[in-house]
Amino acid sequence: MKGQLRVVKLSISFFLLLSLLAATASTALAATPYEGYNYSFWGDTTPSPVAYSPDRVVDGYALGIDSFNQPRDLYISADQHIYVADTGNKRIIVLNDRYEFVREIKEFRNGAEMDTFKSPYGIFVTEENDKYIADMDNARIVQLDANDQLVKIIDAPQSEILVDSFVFRPTKVIVDKAERVYVVSQGTFDGIMEFDADGHFSGFVGANRVQFNPIDYFWKTIATQEQRNRMLLFVPTEYTNVDIDERGFIYTTNSDANTSKPIRRLNPTGIDVLRSQGYWNPVGDLKTANIGEVSGPSLFTDITVTDSGIYSALDSKRGKIFTYDWDGNLLYIFGKMGNQVGTFSTPTAIDYLGDDILVLDRGTNRLTVFTVTPIGALINEAVRLHFQGDDVESAELWKRVIEYDANYDIAYIGISKALLRQGLNEEATHYAELGKDRSYYSKAFQRHRKEVLRDQLGNFFTIGLAVILGIVVYNAMRKRRRKSQHV
Repeated sequence: MKGQLRVVKLSISFFLLLSLLAATASTALAATPYEGYNYSFWGDTTPSPVAYSPDRVVDGYALGIDSFNQPRDLYISADQHIYVADTGNKRIIVLNDRYEFVREIKEFRNGAEMDTFKSPYGIFVTEENDKYIADMDNARIVQLDANDQLVKIIDAPQSEILVDSFVFRPTKVIVDKAERVYVVSQGTFDGIMEFDADGHFSGFVGANRVQFNPIDYFWKTIATQEQRNRMLLFVPTEYTNVDIDERGFIYTTNSDANTSKPIRRLNPTGIDVLRSQGYWNPVGDLKTANIGEVSGPSLFTDITVTDSGIYSALDSKRGKIFTYDWDGNLLYIFGKMGNQVGTFSTPTAIDYLGDDILVLDRGTNRLTVFTVTPIGALINEAVRLHFQGDDVESAELWKRVIEYDANYDIAYIGISKALLRQGLNEEATHYAELGKDRSYYSKAFQRHRKEVLRDQLGNFFTIGLAVILGIVVYNAMRKRRRKSQHV
């Protein structure tokens, strides 16, 4: 009887434990309203642990101020303050790194009078806390100092290279360490506008190449003048957003979802030097529907880059964040459209706060904070270490990533790189094969082949000499026998 009672108690305890685990799992799933996935070497989607999960939502009510109204841009300063361009309310909202309201910037003294913003679309903050605001409908860039005092205003430029119909409508602004100002102006197809430190227009940087369909081109060649006038012109696409890294390279997104290069990395001369050494080019989703509301390729609306070469692009079409490393490897994907916490309506801006990723949504008028998960932290740190040249420590983290996700091919490539630097070429060949990296496999295999040849060269010489010596002795003995037979 006691034995039966013990069995019953154990069964109840086991059932309660299973119930608790199920409840915990359900809570975890509820906290992350999207599934993690990546793309394999073959272009297939493969399930992957989620690298980022939603942590909190910040809106005007939570901050104790009026609700945001169509916010358009977001910037995290060097001192970890969060700047939100609250476009509809004609103000800049400043928060600290604890997501607490600090102040709002609605007006500034301009000469003898107070001036206001009309539609602050973009904002950039320097290391000295100078603020550059793209005030689109006022057709100007406003520079304020750390105390929110006016430094200068960059108005619509006058230049012979600008067409007569040009209208200055600045939406995004960045500044490099030489205080050159780069501006994205709505409806401008010639590239990014560059201004010197004094605010004088210098010219355009990095114009997109003209994109055209060969079939459309054929029809234009045989069409009448009237028909050609009704056809779309072959014009370059305009940029939608920009960011700048520690080295002064400009990362851009553009408005053409069908281009093969929706993300570009421009050097100071405007040449695209984005590395694309991953399985696939940095284009967002590879498998997309051909019909429906969200058909076609990803459409990036913003991009942000870290000091370790990691960059994240925000797909406004499907509400996803695609993160890549310096070489163009797709590290992870998260996010989606929806009404739950962690999903979006009209995502418009993205930035990093430490390892957290912040996304601004102008449809829901709120800021969503995503915190890194254990596997996401391992991936980020492994990439940072590799970027700094510490491949040995990086490899140790990649091994831990594989414990979470055995199908994470980039981890095998990371281990292969570390082994190659250590001179362990045979092992490097094995891991490069697992990661399906042809380039590193070839390097490792060639080095391993040379090692084998070098190690075995002495044996080859010894065997060769022994064979030659054997032949010489054999021939000598044969000659001696023949002479003895003749005698």
